[in-house]
Order: sequence, then structure tokens, then C-alpha cells
Amino acid sequence: MKTPNKPDYGKSLLALMCVCGGVAYSQATQAAIYTYVDKDGTRWLTNTPKKGNKYKLVAKYGAPQKKQPPKIVSQAPAPIPSSTLLPVTGGISRGHCGGLSQEQLERKLEPHLDSIRAHARRYGVDENLVRAVMKQESCFNPSAVSKAGAVGLMQLMPGTADMMGVDNAWDPHENIMGGVKYLSQMLQEFNGDKQLALAAYNAGPGAVRKYNGIPPYRETQTYVSRIMGEYNRLQGATSGLATGFQRTAKVSTAATRGYGWAKPVQEFTVFRGLEPR
Repeated sequence: MKTPNKPDYGKSLLALMCVCGGVAYSQATQAAIYTYVDKDGTRWLTNTPKKGNKYKLVAKYGAPQKKQPPKIVSQAPAPIPSSTLLPVTGGISRGHCGGLSQEQLERKLEPHLDSIRAHARRYGVDENLVRAVMKQESCFNPSAVSKAGAVGLMQLMPGTADMMGVDNAWDPHENIMGGVKYLSQMLQEFNGDKQLALAAYNAGPGAVRKYNGIPPYRETQTYVSRIMGEYNRLQGATSGLATGFQRTAKVSTAATRGYGWAKPVQEFTVFRGLEPR
């Protein structure tokens, strides 16, 4: 998940949104976004697939509608060619459950319990950890969408969904599969350390290795703390046992060098650069 050469994530994300928005506005049909890997191994997104490359559909934007007169603004951004290609970048939104009661949350969770249990068993991940991640990511809302384009219960970015073999990220069962599979890979890479795996799910494994522990990003530390709190609550409800959240959790020597229980997953540019607090 490491980002080469520190690209300008804000500009990349703005450009991608402009491309998607422009196509959806100017055409009477939905705009399709595709991903492909070039000869150097870099993964790209484009809305204009060409012959000679293996493209895979990852998202559609917009909806059929009548053309509307463009709004006049004082300062319009420079036009971006429709053929512009951008690396897959973006942050993952955090779900907020607001004032929902525990009973209401349980009702939202219930339709997805079978999928959670099936994929948790398949990939060897604690079911309660999956539930805690899903609550933080989407509050059990299968239609959740972040401003950066992450979708579904586990808030998968298009690139992450593609890597995990998810054909339809909007399908709750497939979305859960992709999220649990990726979480399993992070647990394997960091030798079963839940806090480091969660930090990697949020900020990328490269950031965790760089700081030899949970990165000093306010968002990431809050993310890990909230999920561990919910996980401990769920564990306590079934076993009465709980472990605390450690802000100073460290990466093992093996994980720092890039190996652990399993070979590290391929680096991929799907995480937004976060500033240390």
C-alpha cells in the first residue's frame, strides 16, 4: 500500500473526481471506470479503455439525465482531458452510528451475520473483529459511500476490491469477503497483532512499517482505539475477557523487514497521505 515518490494525493483525487463528474454530466449514460496494470506493474484507473490492455470494470458513476445548462462560476478549474489517467488514490471514510441504540445497531447487523461468520471462518479472522471494523467503517450500511469513492460495508476502494477478487463491491456478501480477506492479510503480515493490522487497514502497511508501530496520525490512532474498544466490548459479552489498546504497539523485526507468517501483499496506492498530529 506504499505510495511511490509521494504524489500529490489531493490533486490526484480532485482530478479523478473531475474526470468522473465530467463524463457523467456530458453523457446520457453512466460513466464507467476501469483499472489495468501497465508493463511496469503500476495500477491505473481510466474512463477511456483502449485496445491492447487488459481492463477491468471497477465502478460506474452518474445516471441517465437530461443535460442542464452549466453553472457559471467566477473561477473555473482548468479543463482535464477525458483520457487523463490517474493512479488509484484516496482515503477511506469512517462510518458514524450517531444516536442509534444497541438494539437498532443489532438489527442493522443481523442481515450480514451469516456472511461475516462464513468469511471470518474462511480467512481465519475473529468474527468480533470483523464486526467491530464494519461498525467503524460503515455502521452496517451496505450503501455507504465515502467522498474518496470507498463503498459498502467494509468501505473498499476500487483498487482494493480488485486486488481481493471482488467483482461487485456493492454486493454485501462480496464486500465483506474483500474486507475480511484484506484484514486477514494484514494480520498475517504483522504476526497476528490486531492493532497493527487495523492501523494497516486504515493507513497502509507501509506506514506501519515506516513508524515501526501505529503511525502518529490522529485519524489512524482514533480508528484503532475505537475498533479495539468495540472488539473488547464484544469479547467481554461472550467471554468476559478484554485487552487494552496500546498506542505504542511495535512492529516485529520480521514484519519490519517485510515478512512474517506469510509473504507481504503487493503494495498498492489506495491510501491517502495522512499528516502526523
